[in-house]
Amino acid sequence: MYQNITVERVASLWFPLVKKFYQAHYPSGKPNKADPVWAIKSGPKIIAAVRLKQFNGDYQLLTALLTHPELRNLGYASRLLEAIEQEFNIATYCFNETALIPFYERHDFAVIKEDHLPLELASRLKRYRIKKNTLVAMHYCRRLKTT
Repeated sequence: MYQNITVERVASLWFPLVKKFYQAHYPSGKPNKADPVWAIKSGPKIIAAVRLKQFNGDYQLLTALLTHPELRNLGYASRLLEAIEQEFNIATYCFNETALIPFYERHDFAVIKEDHLPLELASRLKRYRIKKNTLVAMHYCRRLKTT
């Protein structure tokens, strides 16, 4: 479906485009220049992006996985996760709505209890739940691929 799609780690030159993309479609997903961001572009426009927020090199939070609203359900988010899977070499977590659990499970994430999170992430999740009380925590757990 998406053979010709290229996922690229965002160079600092692209950062204004990434910021504009998030402002237009997900204002609370404010990108930080210090965090690695990957994107899929169509011509000069970003159509999907994802960030990995780093925490002292000990663990990371997959955050702001976003596809342009007109291009959702076409596999772009899956392509992003597949492309950055090699970056999940330290403990990787994400927070998402319960409706997205099946999507993340297909990409080797599993729901975990809040008390299994690092303290900083547990605190962050608690704050996020003030606005969205349906958020769940998930942890990446690579499965052995069968051939």
